Amino acid sequence: MSALSDLDRSKVVDIDLGSSEFKQNARGILAEWAKRPPFYVLSCGPAQVICGRYADVHEIFSDTERFSSELPRGHGFEQFDKFMGVQFITQMDGERHARIRRLLMPAFSARSLSRLETRIVEIIDGMLDKIEAGGNEFDGMQDYGAQLVVGALLTAMANLNESQKEIFLAFHEVLPLTTYTKPGEPFAPECVQAFERAAQLAREIIAQRRAHPRPDFINDLITARDQGDKLTDRELFDQIFTICGAALSATSRAAGGALYALYSHPEQLAELIRDPSLIPEAVEECLRIASNGYFTFPRMATRDTEVGGTKILKGMVVRPSPQAANYDPQVFSDPLRFDIHRHPKRIMAFGAGPHHCIGNILGRTAITIAIRRMLARFPRARLADPDFVPSYGGAVGELRLQRLPMRIQ
Repeated sequence: MSALSDLDRSKVVDIDLGSSEFKQNARGILAEWAKRPPFYVLSCGPAQVICGRYADVHEIFSDTERFSSELPRGHGFEQFDKFMGVQFITQMDGERHARIRRLLMPAFSARSLSRLETRIVEIIDGMLDKIEAGGNEFDGMQDYGAQLVVGALLTAMANLNESQKEIFLAFHEVLPLTTYTKPGEPFAPECVQAFERAAQLAREIIAQRRAHPRPDFINDLITARDQGDKLTDRELFDQIFTICGAALSATSRAAGGALYALYSHPEQLAELIRDPSLIPEAVEECLRIASNGYFTFPRMATRDTEVGGTKILKGMVVRPSPQAANYDPQVFSDPLRFDIHRHPKRIMAFGAGPHHCIGNILGRTAITIAIRRMLARFPRARLADPDFVPSYGGAVGELRLQRLPMRIQ
């Protein structure tokens, strides 16, 4: 195996990938990543290779033999163990990944989603009722975008009650702290406590559904079969825990980004209000330019290799940036310009290759419904301050919009 001393030092960049300063300037930084070869970051724990160009990101997503989704656990790799030892489908490769994906697919199919749509619409309309009852001012993120996980998805998909949703929401809120864990340090106590509560709840829900089945997403996973194969108890727990406890939060982040993109471009927003048939394509442009974050799950190089002319050593952490790829001018002309008529194809918001997000239809549908219902209900809504400057938080790799002050009219 080669040594780090063999790396091209001109490609080493000193940058804090999780700092507030980085997040507030992320769009411009990512646009630069989209035009440069992969580079090294050596100051954030294990050596990392950052990739932003569309072709490079696609190559890493697609080649699971050279770039494994299964990273080591434990000392030195704590910041990459976002789910604290629980393994989601995106953190698997090969036949194991393919098998679990086959078992999960029916629960995320268009047919299953059609069963949810009416319920999601009802819940979103109830959220809009609450906003209207609160007066002229509201927060588009806290009162709406962030509520898609708890209000719509956890309710419609999993039939959870209020106390159950609160437990998962508490885990959503502290989960970003895991990605700031320094090598060799334990997870923050609040993360451990929230994890234990959410894990216990997931076990109870599985037991309840087995005893009293309901026509919902969790029941779909419990009863999933593929030629007699089914999820083991551990696999079932891991997938339900991560989906309810963490994975769905990507939808709320993407929804917040979409709302800000639309309401900061009032002329294009007015077009959507006049012609709602444009909304699905507008959502694709929102996902391209303002999705939920700049990193997805990291990969690890399984052997010495190279991408885009940059040497990558066996054992190095490789971090493809789907958001940077969406800013590649070789694929999307004038990439930082928001245009609801762009009709972008092959966006990276949901990844690519074998790990293309299994919940992409659900995410797109929930965001589309949320925007469609809000524009119809509040056609005169606008940003409270037309010069509003967004602030972002969340995990390392996330751009979680903190607030979006708005007025109904």
